[in-house]
Amino acid sequence: MDSKAKFSMKGNVELYEFPIDYTYAKIQKLTPLEKKSYLIDKGDNLVVDAGLAQIIDLMIATDTSSFTHCRVGSGTNTPAAADTDMQTIIGVGVTVTNRYRSGAIGYFDTFFSTTSNNGTWAETGLANASTAGDLLCRRKFSSYFVKATTNTALVAWSITLSAVAD
Repeated sequence: MDSKAKFSMKGNVELYEFPIDYTYAKIQKLTPLEKKSYLIDKGDNLVVDAGLAQIIDLMIATDTSSFTHCRVGSGTNTPAAADTDMQTIIGVGVTVTNRYRSGAIGYFDTFFSTTSNNGTWAETGLANASTAGDLLCRRKFSSYFVKATTNTALVAWSITLSAVAD
């Protein structure tokens, strides 16, 4: 009998806009219902080939660079499996504020202060470096988001692994 191990990986990302006086600590104190009122975009992202290769490198210990940075950009191209970076990055990637695991889901929350990555956002990505490095996944937002000195933002990723039966 030929048995093959199978699994799937699914990514989701949420974009929240908060008032100027919000910090990550203040956001963490919000109830899910309160937090939901700040949600402006949500959807699945594409795990790209470079990210899959990096996961394999982590599994076999040929690389130890885990996914530590969230990037945002103004690029409007639809994400593709061959993407190795954002189309047009704004600034450099911001260090993920909080990485944690619950069951088979990895969470990556990144808080953007009033001075972080201001501009018109159209895309986001999760990577293992602020620039260059390996991109795990990329998503094009459903509409533009203007990040300015008058607001703060949270990009919240969830990456789910699951076993797949034949």
